[in-house]
Amino acid sequence: MLPYTLVSLLLLLAWAALVCQKASAALSVDELVSSSASQGDQKIILLYLVLFAVCLLSVIRVLPYGIAFAAVLVCVLFADPHTLRAVDYSLLLTFVAFFIFIGNLGRIPAFSGWLQEFLTGREVLVAVLASQVTSNVPAALLLSGFTAETQALIIGTNLGGLGTLIASMASLISYRQIARELPQGKKQYFGLFTLSNLIFLAILLGVWFLLH
Repeated sequence: MLPYTLVSLLLLLAWAALVCQKASAALSVDELVSSSASQGDQKIILLYLVLFAVCLLSVIRVLPYGIAFAAVLVCVLFADPHTLRAVDYSLLLTFVAFFIFIGNLGRIPAFSGWLQEFLTGREVLVAVLASQVTSNVPAALLLSGFTAETQALIIGTNLGGLGTLIASMASLISYRQIARELPQGKKQYFGLFTLSNLIFLAILLGVWFLLH
């Protein structure tokens, strides 16, 4: 991913210089930061850092995920219950639905056979396209069961995070945040976001074609 990361960094720097300064009056970062959030509770921050470390241990399979989940849930319930009430559960259920859909789709024999045949030799492009409609993480989980070309799949799903709003779950989360905090700016944000992502995706795919 190093070539694509370096190109992405240059694109971000150029885009910030050309676009973001002009739009700063309309979409001020200061408007997104509430006074309560800026003060921050140091104890809560420390707690979440510890819980983050616990989650990392679960990701690298040092700690069973059930124990990690229970630890996070209990600590948040007692130390910061407001956070659980403020969770966007509709967005969380959307993520769950994506993974259930992808899991069931991969178990359909006719689809599985077609996908394995179609994927061979086209891993990067198929991963990019699949990410546009299912998000890149579920796309990675789906396609990983049908190809041994791990490097191509990594490139495709990383580049596939660009494009549509749902191509990356992180992008969907950021848009929901904008829509909630700055409803008057969500259309402008969506337009600029989509334009930026499509341009970046086209350029990075061009880099892939040159290196391929």
